[in-house]
Amino acid sequence: MRRQIVKRRAGAALYEVMEPGDQIMAGTLAMTGPSALWELLLALPALAGGVAGAANLFGDLSLPLLISPVLVFVPFLLAWPLQLSRRPVFVAVTQRQFICYGLSRFGNEPSRLLFSAPLEAVRTTVLGRRMPNWRAVRYRGPGAEGRGLRFNVKGRWRRDLTDVLAALQAGGAAVHGAPSVRPARDPGLPVGTDAPA
Repeated sequence: MRRQIVKRRAGAALYEVMEPGDQIMAGTLAMTGPSALWELLLALPALAGGVAGAANLFGDLSLPLLISPVLVFVPFLLAWPLQLSRRPVFVAVTQRQFICYGLSRFGNEPSRLLFSAPLEAVRTTVLGRRMPNWRAVRYRGPGAEGRGLRFNVKGRWRRDLTDVLAALQAGGAAVHGAPSVRPARDPGLPVGTDAPA
């Protein structure tokens, strides 16, 4: 789905929960939950099972007949809980707060406010880059109990994450593990979002 559409939908929902006079500085689409690296690791046995199955079908390889289906289907069964533990969210930084809004799994429609926190209470850590197309941040603060929340950001949204980190730093939040983050490209409303009248 196009970034402008997601930002417009999320922006409308954010304005309903923002304080009067507050302004959105940056925002990005993210997925909560474990790293995408786990899916890649689970895909390797499935790939091996497919190769073993093809070798049994087209060659004279004497592997036990059950190895191929086990290697193919067991990783998919293990991947389901990973998929179900992931949730799309839109995280935004305003002049005064950090807001996390839950989105629907299909269509990325805003569904409900998960939490909002004053910027001074926000603690984020940029996690190592293990996947080339993904960046991840761990959030600790109000609304994230225990070990905190992991936000995974993919592809074209990574630049927006950089803007979120810059806006957090500018607002006084703690941002660990990021090189000196440059100021947000375009402070203000997310693209395609109009402030309510």
